[in-house]
Amino acid sequence: MPKRKFRVDTGRYGGELCIGKVDKEFVEYWRGKEEADLIDFVTSLDWGDPPEDQNCPLPCEGFNAWHECDDKEHLNNAYADGDWRVTEITNEEDDWTWNDTEKEFKPGQHLYGREAYHTDIDEWDFEEVDLELYDPVLCFHSAEKGGFSSYFIETDGEDFDPKKLTFSSVETYLGDILENVWYDKKEVDANFDYNDTTGKGYYASVGYMNKKWHDDPATFVADLDEYYQEVA
Repeated sequence: MPKRKFRVDTGRYGGELCIGKVDKEFVEYWRGKEEADLIDFVTSLDWGDPPEDQNCPLPCEGFNAWHECDDKEHLNNAYADGDWRVTEITNEEDDWTWNDTEKEFKPGQHLYGREAYHTDIDEWDFEEVDLELYDPVLCFHSAEKGGFSSYFIETDGEDFDPKKLTFSSVETYLGDILENVWYDKKEVDANFDYNDTTGKGYYASVGYMNKKWHDDPATFVADLDEYYQEVA
């Protein structure tokens, strides 16, 4: 049978999210203060404008912009609970042409969520923070609307099977972001050629990240067979 090709799109809402280590003094200054004021302060540094609050410490030495404060996480994709759509590609010259085969579907499995939480600023009273156990962090999210990642899947003539598509996400205090996609237990590369979004708003939070509880992307290894068996 001739091969068939499908394009999977991952939703119209998502955005860029970064988590990075900052100085404890910065976290302690902003804990309990208005999120809007924190956003204004951080974005004023992005543009090189002098902050109105001259008493506020800088996030850390050498801070330039929120999207560079990312030694913990840097994500840019659709939300994990977005609307998935699949289109069979019938135009050999253009993989992005819309046609009436497009339809919404639900993936077969959410395999796992890689945890990257920090503490809610109102959750604990940190009189003394053990920096051997916790990292002070800034979490900043630009919420956006538009087109995010797409995934191209080729079959040996069979229809696209939604049950064979699985995915993982990164779970954060400001939202869950899509990370990896598999089809028939094979990872599919993300394609961002048509990633085109419009900003809808900023969100920000400071707090402390437990080093042991963070599923660090550099060391996190997922046993996919085990995840598949758990939900089989």
